[in-house]
Formats: sequence, C-alpha cells, structure tokens
Amino acid sequence: MRFLPGTISISTETDIPLLRKVHQAGHATVRQLYRALMPQFDKNQWDSFNRRTRILAGHGFLVRQLAVALDSHVVSLGEAGEDHLRSRSRTMVEAISRSPRNGKRDQLLHDVELFELHLALMQSGIVTGWQFESEIRADNDFTTYGYAKDYDAVMTIQRGQQSAKIALEYERTPKTSREYGRIVATVNRETRVAGVIYLVCNLHMESFLAHALRGASYPMYIARANSFAADPQNAILLDTRLRRQFRLADAF
Repeated sequence: MRFLPGTISISTETDIPLLRKVHQAGHATVRQLYRALMPQFDKNQWDSFNRRTRILAGHGFLVRQLAVALDSHVVSLGEAGEDHLRSRSRTMVEAISRSPRNGKRDQLLHDVELFELHLALMQSGIVTGWQFESEIRADNDFTTYGYAKDYDAVMTIQRGQQSAKIALEYERTPKTSREYGRIVATVNRETRVAGVIYLVCNLHMESFLAHALRGASYPMYIARANSFAADPQNAILLDTRLRRQFRLADAF
C-alpha cells in the first residue's frame, strides 16, 4: 500500500509497543525505552530506534524534549499517539490528562526516575508483575474494582508459592502534612493490596513521612528508593504504624 506524501505508516510490531510503553511511563528517556523493549544493546539497532522516535515525534505521535542531566531525550505521548492507541489498548488512553503537568520539570523527573525504578525491580527476580499509574487510574475511573487511590504503581511479588500485590508511591518531593492526612484516610480504606510502600530519596523525606503517615491503620512502609530497587528482598522497610524496621519477606 502506498501512503500520501508527509504521512507515516505505524508498525504493529515496533511502533505500537513503543507508544504503549510511553503511555505507561508518562515520561521516559529514549534510552530507558530502548532498554525496556530490546533484549540487548546493539549500536545499529539503537541508532534506528532513536531515529524512529524522532520520526514519530515529527508526526505528533510522541513529544520529544531535552532535559538537563539526562542521558537522552525525554519522550511522552503526543495527541496523534493517543488517538492511535485508543482502539488498540485494553485501558483508556488519556495522555492529555497529563498535559498540564508536562511542562513541570519535577513531574518529568518523577516519571523518569520512577520508570528507572521499574526497570530495576523487574530485573530483581522477585517482581513478577507491574501495573502502571495510567492503568491504575483507568481501573479506578472506569470500573467497579479499582483501588482506593491512584498509586504510582502496583507490583506483584512472588516468593516460592506465595505472592502479594503491593502499591508503590515514589515521593520525590514532599506534600503538605494535611495532604498526607487525607492520603492516610484514603489508604486506610484499601482492600486490594497487601500494603503500600513509599519510596524516598533521602533521610529528610524518610523522617518527614514517618511523622506525616503516623495515623495509618493500614500497612504503610517507607524505604530508600535506591536500596529497594537494588535489592528489594533485603532493603529496610520502616513500618509507619509500629515504628519498627522490617525486610520485605517479614512485612509481606
């Protein structure tokens, strides 16, 4: 089939998985997406992949932008990509719902860093499933079996014959104490996950959250993001209810 000049043919084998992964991540670097979709690095394959993201961005399927201190361009889903995915995805595709936040550097970095945590945890050997925020939000908005909150992710861990679903929140910057009070009240009504882990980057956030989440009656834990991603089974989890430290196997 011939296409009109200036149009683009979308490949089911390569472009659709890329667009889906971008939608799931919200924002991700081109190198992260390559690592997520390709089994191993090949220079020619990487050059072709990077070039394809530029072509897709040129036709509005992706939005491609520079970000200081990141190893490659950051991409998010464009309007044409959203339109194209709508009839091909099992969940609602709403990139525009994120567009008011697209210009905010903190949201961009939050998404990129969370996707890096996702890539590391999926290689850990213990994480067997991952539900992204976009998928969680779709369940919460359009079904009767949603979660209590739009979590950043819900992961499934497997140890032997036992498994558990755990919600993750990546807290890059703090909210107000009042906001955390509302979050605790919401999470206390949760029934679909075994607990919630807040991943933080430093001691100050850990200390602040330990105080802000003190009213939790539902299992809520705090962990250092890098340690948890590197070795989730042995990373230290702080229980906000008991003020005690656990490891993943003991907590869940």
